[in-house]
Amino acid sequence: MKRQKYPSRILLLFLLILLGGCLAREDQTLRIEKQVQVVVGATQTKEAFLRSVDSARQTAAVENLETSITDVPPTHTSQPTPTSSPTPEPVHRVIPGSPPTVHSTISDIVTVDLAKEKTALGDNFAWSLLERPYTPIQMEYRGYLDIYQVNLVASDLWIYITFVLIGKLPAEGEIRYAIELDLDHDGRGDFLVAASLPRDATWTTENVWVWGDHDGDIGGVYPLYLEEPSQDQNGYEREIFSSGVGEDRDLAWVRRDPEKNNQLQLAFKKSLTGVLGFLWSAWTDEGIQDPGKFDFNDHISYDDAGSPNLGNYRYPVKAVALVDSTCRSWYGYVPTGLEPGLCFTGEQAFSQPGYGWCEAQPNQSGCGGNACLVNCPRNRFCIPCKLP
Repeated sequence: MKRQKYPSRILLLFLLILLGGCLAREDQTLRIEKQVQVVVGATQTKEAFLRSVDSARQTAAVENLETSITDVPPTHTSQPTPTSSPTPEPVHRVIPGSPPTVHSTISDIVTVDLAKEKTALGDNFAWSLLERPYTPIQMEYRGYLDIYQVNLVASDLWIYITFVLIGKLPAEGEIRYAIELDLDHDGRGDFLVAASLPRDATWTTENVWVWGDHDGDIGGVYPLYLEEPSQDQNGYEREIFSSGVGEDRDLAWVRRDPEKNNQLQLAFKKSLTGVLGFLWSAWTDEGIQDPGKFDFNDHISYDDAGSPNLGNYRYPVKAVALVDSTCRSWYGYVPTGLEPGLCFTGEQAFSQPGYGWCEAQPNQSGCGGNACLVNCPRNRFCIPCKLP
């Protein structure tokens, strides 16, 4: 009887152990699952946190980029949107100031008194001396092209040119004002300094050019004088300076005169002209505006150019219109009197009653304080002057 009790107890004990193991494993499984859930939850929370931090950083970066200066070029799309912002003017090292005392002056024949008759005096197409402030064919007068006087002023750094015109400058227009420089005094222009009508009285290099004649063909065989039109001549073919772009970005400038609405000023570096003195003449041009066509009478025939003179069978002006030019004055040397295009000659003085002679000065086109004499001193170059 006692032997039968032990197997039952053993079996019961075994069952209890087995059940306890199962419960322990189940308990352990629950604990593991809970730990996994906690870890997963923490991981998800961390990922969400990192995402939120990253998002905040990106937002801050965008805000900083929008408020910062635009040092970094913008990212271009496949179809960039064009902008109308003007190209900034180059950074300049020196800017002209106000012109000092006048050193040389050219007084030009004016046409304003003959505008109603639609004619002009002083035009000499054969010698490149043009007096044509008129529109082609209709002969409508333009006072802002009609040169009254042009003044040259020199400082240590600059040559200043002031155009004094009969009419006031228009608010806008495609008009050019230019100075032609003859550095070796042979009648052939060497440089052309030109500028379009500026917007205001602030010095600017915008639409200012300097051209040179690199191959020396301006003037053909006889400088300034009328010759058969030739396609072989290319005028001022070398662009040295354009709107602040060139070897010297400060080479040439333009502005409206800040005090007179009928005056315009050019300024260019004195280094352009060298040290031997030069001849110079002035141009206004609303017509051809092509530096490659200098001298005009070597590219366009007289018949095609027309004439502003009622007595000339070529009247009215045609291909060469809306232009005025002056004779050539000098600066920095005493001319011999034989230079082509020179403003004053002995023949002119002798034909004017009441006029005599005064000795020319290197840096002045007037008498420069010298007395006006009946005769020119021997071996001197003189200019006409009015006798006292």
